[in-house]
Amino acid sequence: MIFERPNRNSRRSHSIDTLFVITLLGLFLIFLLMMLLFSTQAYRTAVEGNQENNNLYTASAYITEKFRQHDSSQSVSLDTLDNLPAFCMTDTIDGTSYVTYIYLLDHQLKELFTAKGNVPSPEMGTSIASLETFQAEETSEGFYRISMEDLQGHTTSLLLHPGPPVTSE
Repeated sequence: MIFERPNRNSRRSHSIDTLFVITLLGLFLIFLLMMLLFSTQAYRTAVEGNQENNNLYTASAYITEKFRQHDSSQSVSLDTLDNLPAFCMTDTIDGTSYVTYIYLLDHQLKELFTAKGNVPSPEMGTSIASLETFQAEETSEGFYRISMEDLQGHTTSLLLHPGPPVTSE
């Protein structure tokens, strides 16, 4: 009687092996889908947060830069544009006076640049940012307080002073 040695290199396929591979692949796909869902939610949250901050930041930076360009007490004032309160800055270019109005219309902070004496329509302005409120007031010390609220309820306030810095002696 001759005994045969089993061949260790030959492999028998068991249904457990196949089931294990399929289960492992299924788990991998489930985790992959979960990561995809979580990452899209994280991206959406980041974009919404960026959008919220962007409106107030854009409006604040824009108004501050415009104010610095018109850095004298004669160039900055408060007025109205078709019964809308407006923050105004005047320029003289080649002997002609111009006015830049910054105002809120239909939750849009707008800028309108026009020749002084024209009767512009508020709808003609260019949108800068989406805001809920925009208020400009002059304080007794000569500062301009600009207060804004975005559509999500976040607020910011600027305190700007025209002209050269005040020195105390």
